[in-house]
Amino acid sequence: MATHPKKPHAKKSASKKIAAATVNGPAVRKSPATAAPPVAVSPARVSPVAPVLVNAVKPEEKLPDTALVERAVNSLEKSLKAAVPAAVAVNRKLVDIAQANMNSGLELARDLANAKSPMEMMRLQMTYWHENMSVFGAQAQELRTLSAEFLATTAEPFRAHLRRA
Repeated sequence: MATHPKKPHAKKSASKKIAAATVNGPAVRKSPATAAPPVAVSPARVSPVAPVLVNAVKPEEKLPDTALVERAVNSLEKSLKAAVPAAVAVNRKLVDIAQANMNSGLELARDLANAKSPMEMMRLQMTYWHENMSVFGAQAQELRTLSAEFLATTAEPFRAHLRRA
C-alpha cells in the first residue's frame, strides 16, 4: 500500500484574503440568528478605561455666561427686526426700477413699430439709449444709497452689543 504524503493545508495569506474580500465584496460579519442574553458585569470586571465623550467640556474650559448669550440673541433679534423695513424698501425700489425699465422698453417697441424708415428706427434707438443711460446711473445710485442704509440699520444692534461687551 502506497501512502501519499499528506499535503499540508495551505493557509491563505493576509494579502490573498484581502484580495478575495475585495473581489467578492466587503466582508460582512454576520451575527448569529439568536443572540445570547447580555451578561451582567460586576463592578470588579469593569475596564478601568473611561468611555470617550464627544464634545465634552474640558475642566479648564469655561462655559459661556448665560447672560452674555441672551444679550447676543437679543442683539440678533433687534438686528433682524431693524432689517425688515430696510429690506422692504430695497425690494420696493427694485420693483419700481424694473417697472420703469419695462415701461420704457415697451414705449420704444411701440415707437419702433410706428417708425416710417430705418433711419427713424436708428434715431429712436439712439435716443432711447442716451436717455436710459442717465436713468440707469440714477437708479444704481438710489440702490447704492438704500443698500448702505440697509447695512447700517442691520449692523447697528451688533455694534451696540460689541460696545457693551
